[in-house]
Amino acid sequence: MKKGRFGVSLTAIAAIAFLFTALRQPQSVLLVAGFALLAEKDEWLNRQVLQALLLTIAYYLAAMVLDWIFGGISKFFGYFGVYIIQNTMAQVNTFFGDLVYIVLIVFTVIALIKVIGGKDAGLPFISKLVVSHIPVQPASPPVEQPPVQQAEVETEAQNAVKEESYNLQSNCSSCGAPLGQESRFCTQCGAKNE
Repeated sequence: MKKGRFGVSLTAIAAIAFLFTALRQPQSVLLVAGFALLAEKDEWLNRQVLQALLLTIAYYLAAMVLDWIFGGISKFFGYFGVYIIQNTMAQVNTFFGDLVYIVLIVFTVIALIKVIGGKDAGLPFISKLVVSHIPVQPASPPVEQPPVQQAEVETEAQNAVKEESYNLQSNCSSCGAPLGQESRFCTQCGAKNE
C-alpha cells in the first residue's frame, strides 16, 4: 500500500471517505476530501475522495428532491383534511428515501471493494465527472536558464564587497573600544570617529 506524505496509507484515506459516505456524514467526507486534496495531493487519492464527495452530494440532492415532492404532496392533502392520502404520501416518501439510501450503500460497498484493491472506485456517472475535471499535468521539459551577463556578475561582486565592508566592525580611534556598524561617536569616550 502506498503511503502518503504524512505516513498514512492512501487506500485507507479513500476507504475512510467512502465509509463516511455510507454513514451519511457529509462534513466528515468533506474534511477527508479537503485533507486529500490540499495536503496529500495524490492524483489517485484525489479521484477517489472526489467520487465519495460527489456520491454524498448526489444522495442528499436525491433525498431532498424526494422530500420536496412527496412531503409537499403530503402537506398539501393535510391542509385539506385528506389524512389517508397524507399518510400514504408520507409512507411513499419514507419508502423512496430508504430506497435511495440502499442505493447509496450499494455504490459505497462497490467503491470500497475496488478502492481496497487499489483500483479506481469507478462509480457510474460520477467517475466520468471526476476524471474529466482533474487535469493530468504532462511532464514539462526542463527550463534552460539564460546565460549570466557580465554586468550582472560585476554588480553581484560589487554588492558583495559593499556588504562585507558594511559588516566589518571598527574600533574607536581614541580609546580602541569597539564601535557599532554605523556609529560616528564612541559610546565609551564620546570621541568622534569617521
